[in-house]
Amino acid sequence: MKLSRNIFKLLLIFWIALGAGWSGGILYVSQQYVDRLLHPACVYLMENSPFGFEDCSVSLPSGERLKGWWHPPRNGVAVLLLGGHGSSRDSLMWEARLLAQHGFGVLSVDSRVCAGLPATLGVRESEDAQVALEWIQSQPEVEQVAILGFSAGGVAGIRLAARNPQVVAVITEGNYPSLKEEVLDTPPAVPFSLRWQLQHGVAFLLGIRLGMPIEAIRPIEDLEKIAPRPILLIFGEKEALDTRALDQYQAAKEPKTLWIVPGADHGQYKDKAPQEYEVLLIQFLNQLSQIQP
Repeated sequence: MKLSRNIFKLLLIFWIALGAGWSGGILYVSQQYVDRLLHPACVYLMENSPFGFEDCSVSLPSGERLKGWWHPPRNGVAVLLLGGHGSSRDSLMWEARLLAQHGFGVLSVDSRVCAGLPATLGVRESEDAQVALEWIQSQPEVEQVAILGFSAGGVAGIRLAARNPQVVAVITEGNYPSLKEEVLDTPPAVPFSLRWQLQHGVAFLLGIRLGMPIEAIRPIEDLEKIAPRPILLIFGEKEALDTRALDQYQAAKEPKTLWIVPGADHGQYKDKAPQEYEVLLIQFLNQLSQIQP
């Protein structure tokens, strides 16, 4: 009997140690992933400001400066461009040139990653966008400010517009509906599988790094707060299910427009339908120049 009890204790210790080691391994791998996620490389495709744009910078409350390019408006309407995860100021340069050609002002700024700060998937980026918005409003030619955001930049734009009525319109492209879904359901994993365990490890550690549970980051619930200001939602056909494009459209209130680009995946909207993209974008923004601020 004594031998049996000793064997049982040894087996119990073994399984506890094995479980602790496995859990530690899951957390270690998850931590490595979160570190890479929050510290992506800041890549510049252009060294100098494009023709018609001037260098500028926006000072954050923490002291860091976000470098950017500014083009003043001819019609009183300026658009704040917010690129995707870890983007630099040239990531939406095609859109910037298009808007400038049609008389709109444009501010395109680096993401916080380029200033040495960690990315936060649109959370703290919305606070950075508030500072950029105030910079635009200080320019003498500006009467109204709209936002165009892609992916995490779309999340930042939605979060800012939901809390600041001075944003007169929002264009968002390929944004996630909630951070929890983005982490745990894209793609969904078999319960208790290795992928499932890693996803939950990432969710736990990401919440710690962000200083809030990921369940609290729900752009889909912020959409309705933007009304009665107009919102344009753009998604690719291949990402529409994962991003819950139709649900996000239903969550928003009028005036609202949804465009699901046929055959497009994340970020391929203007590549798959360049003419339609230009027409829709400019028509949507032209309505603002006809509205008195």
